[in-house]
Amino acid sequence: MGSILENFGQRTRQEDPVVHFYETFLAAYNAALRKSRGVYYTPEPVVSFIVRSVDAILKDRLDLPLGLADNAKDPVTQKPKVQILDPATGTGTFLYEVVKQIYRNLEEIGMANQWDSYVRDNLLNRLFGFELLMAPYAIAHLKLGLELQELGYKFKDKQRLGIYLTNTLDEAMKKSEILFGQFVAQEANEASMVKRDTPVMVVLGNPPYSGHSANKSKWIESLVQDYYYVDGLPLGERNSKWLQDDYVKFIRFGQWRVSETGYGVLAFVTNHGYLDNPTFRGMRQNLMQTFTDIYILDLHGNSKKKEVSPDGSPDQNVFDIQQAVSIGIFIKAPGKHTPAKVHHAELWGDSASKYESLNLLDINQ
Repeated sequence: MGSILENFGQRTRQEDPVVHFYETFLAAYNAALRKSRGVYYTPEPVVSFIVRSVDAILKDRLDLPLGLADNAKDPVTQKPKVQILDPATGTGTFLYEVVKQIYRNLEEIGMANQWDSYVRDNLLNRLFGFELLMAPYAIAHLKLGLELQELGYKFKDKQRLGIYLTNTLDEAMKKSEILFGQFVAQEANEASMVKRDTPVMVVLGNPPYSGHSANKSKWIESLVQDYYYVDGLPLGERNSKWLQDDYVKFIRFGQWRVSETGYGVLAFVTNHGYLDNPTFRGMRQNLMQTFTDIYILDLHGNSKKKEVSPDGSPDQNVFDIQQAVSIGIFIKAPGKHTPAKVHHAELWGDSASKYESLNLLDINQ
């Protein structure tokens, strides 16, 4: 145990020993699986920035004064407005932080002593996650279950978290055609109900990056086809393969889900290639036509391009990867017209200074 925890958290700013162990284990046990599925775990300052920013948007711009903790219902559907989905949950890092933020919000208004009834009546029915791989799926259940329990919640018989073993990028079907047992079929069916019928308002997370996508679903590929046009005309690119990267497909999924709901927030940390590469100009236009405000925080750190800070000092990635990343927060306000107003900022420097900034800032600063 001493060797496992030696220098723990210093490199990736990952303070969770369960995730730290899993990431180390997967890299050693099946590096090919990790690469093919784009499995890289998110530094906690990045998670914290995104979750706090979404919370601020809900409070300040979408008229939900309790933010992620708000349990207001849509007057038409009578379902909770703030339904939250991480479509690439992994070990549950984002949902873990969401739960912490909700608890903080309740503490601020003196409701933390009602945690047990709040979780039962106002949280379990609006917190969802999808995960493709069995090991992180199991860890997410364990981690979030322990968190809720430590904060004072006691699970009752047959209650479960809304984290499902499923492929986000497959089309939601009413009946699963999977024949590998009742458990997997039930997971797929319940995930389909969330994907198809639940008016999710917040989509957030760290989707996988994989240029050679293993996700070949016709459903998601048909949605991504919208990115192949500008002003109604084909892109005309000889090589548009980067539009098939997994992270592009997850952005398109999140865009679709928020559009189906009619309003909401999409907040991802992804590869930053879509920000300025000409191949993505159709994607950029399509996103601007869907959302009312777009906030981009480019975190840079591209070792492939040997990026350096404007002052000539080293520039490092916030992840342990070569590909530069950015945080994109896309807001669709009800009744507002597009195209979106785009807000852009950058962070340069070593990873430690970027972590410090992300811990101190949110979307309003």
